[in-house]
Amino acid sequence: MICMRDVSFTYDGEAFALSGASVQIERGEFVCILGGNGSGKSTLAKHLNALLVPDKGQVEVCGMDTSEREHTYAIRQSAGMVFQNPDDQLVASIVEDDVAFGPENLGVPTAELRQRVTQRLEDVGLSGFEKHETHALSGGQKQRVAIAGALAMNPEILILDEASAMLDPRGRKGLMRVVRSLNNQGMTVVMITHFMEEAALADRVIVLDEGKVARVGTPQKVLVDVDALSALNLEVPFAAELSQALRRAGVPVIAAVTEEALAESVFSVFSSHAAAASSAHENAAPQGPSGGKTLTEKASASPFAPKASTAAGATECAKFPASPAASTDGDVLIWLENVSFTYDAAEARRQRKAGKKPAPKQAKWGNSPEALWALDNVSLKVRNGEFLGIAGHTGSGKSTLIQHMNGILHPTSGRVVAFGSDIAEKGAANDVRGRVGVVFQYPENQLFAATVAEDVAFGPRNLGLSEEEVSKRVERSLRTVGLNPEEIAARSPFELSGGQQRRVAFAGVLAMEPEVLVLDEPAAGLDPKARKSFLDMVARLHEEGLTVVMVSHNMDDLANLCDRVAVMSEGKLLMEGAPAEVFTRAAELTSVGLATTSPEHFANLLREGGLPMPHEGLATEDSIVAYLRGLI
Repeated sequence: MICMRDVSFTYDGEAFALSGASVQIERGEFVCILGGNGSGKSTLAKHLNALLVPDKGQVEVCGMDTSEREHTYAIRQSAGMVFQNPDDQLVASIVEDDVAFGPENLGVPTAELRQRVTQRLEDVGLSGFEKHETHALSGGQKQRVAIAGALAMNPEILILDEASAMLDPRGRKGLMRVVRSLNNQGMTVVMITHFMEEAALADRVIVLDEGKVARVGTPQKVLVDVDALSALNLEVPFAAELSQALRRAGVPVIAAVTEEALAESVFSVFSSHAAAASSAHENAAPQGPSGGKTLTEKASASPFAPKASTAAGATECAKFPASPAASTDGDVLIWLENVSFTYDAAEARRQRKAGKKPAPKQAKWGNSPEALWALDNVSLKVRNGEFLGIAGHTGSGKSTLIQHMNGILHPTSGRVVAFGSDIAEKGAANDVRGRVGVVFQYPENQLFAATVAEDVAFGPRNLGLSEEEVSKRVERSLRTVGLNPEEIAARSPFELSGGQQRRVAFAGVLAMEPEVLVLDEPAAGLDPKARKSFLDMVARLHEEGLTVVMVSHNMDDLANLCDRVAVMSEGKLLMEGAPAEVFTRAAELTSVGLATTSPEHFANLLREGGLPMPHEGLATEDSIVAYLRGLI
């Protein structure tokens, strides 16, 4: 289906984005392409539908040479592509028009066109959104519109370039179900991703490094090689990392790439041990350090095991190490009090006048298409010195919520008090914007100036600071984000890599020296190394005293970094508390399209299988290893 032979490509005539890459993909295969930022993944993808043609080598798609211009449109009809940033791909102002754009340009008859649009919006969980304006959608909803538009062309090959980066856990699972279904029907799928759990579901994995093919093989072969992937700045699936840790600890599980497979291996190991121990116990011949105890007896003897209660017949649940309690100390810097907000104020007035507020229908993948209120009576406090995480499904109101924190948006009803002043008061919003810095989704889109120095200087200069102070702040903030001012200050921000652009945008906010830093999905689309570096930098700033609010779909990041987590659902505040309080409510999180942390999810799989795992506290990789090792 796809054949790349010794392909090299350069954008500037000097550095090679691809260097001698050879890839072959069979008809009906599901292939995942992995690699760090700058490894050549997106460049390779753009060669698969003739957006780029090789400087050297050859690419054939469905038997057609991409360098021959007479094949260009046939290739693009055969190979549908979804880009990482949906704003690069949306072309119409109305959802159904955007999804129809591709097949309409292929001359698809009207009746079939309507059928395709309806079906593909159903596939991505956006039924009912047909007449919605694309600009008013959340980032994740825009991404799903872009996916629906590609699917509506009925391509033979579907190319997804980090298409799930802005989706919530339910959206990612839904996308994978659709992708697997289409693949089972014969569609060839090429998926670029940083989510190893997605790569684990592929038929084959291709790893790129510096424009070259570094590794090729099945997920079971490639993804369990922890050392090799780490050397390529990639993560491994949680299951592979945990299985390696368990094996080092003497628990003889298989090297697994999915949590379900690892759980089955754990059950198998302990069933065998339980049977052997039971037989030894019956023969009164204890063997080894366990003394022939049964699995239940070993579990009871474990330091993590349930202990007898003073109440007859009752037990006290074992506890994993608890996370820090939610912060109750510290001054309240920002207070959202009964805040409601709608992007359609006219309709809100009509409904208010009519005295009705219709109950929205339940949506398939998130908020209802009939939902009028982006925020619905939300009350939330941001305390001085805390790290507050905000989670929620796509369209739950997360981005709308944080844009109220520095007066970018004002409540339709309710009020926002920041640093003791109602933001709605005259002049208050301008003062707050200097004290609350917001970094948006895809912060590189905030860049606009001719040089890096001018871009970073824009904010502090507008605060009326002297040029000497502005220069000091520019240098200081660039160094804070890990960039050398001498090397980068005079360069255009648009010449930089994606990771560097994101750091420059971040430096522009830090140069304002805000008291509160608000981040909206700051690590989306970054490779594991860049993501860790970026989040480590945020954690360091918090440790130095900066108050941080971070929106994220990554539950593990929120659990590891935050003092407190607030969960949004359909415009309402569903729950808030310490990570150990929030992420142990797995069933509730799943019901609103989210998930718990990877270790807690795995612990739940073991509990469901009958293993007497601890029930209180939040599971970690170390606590799971220690507990299972204690049962051997």
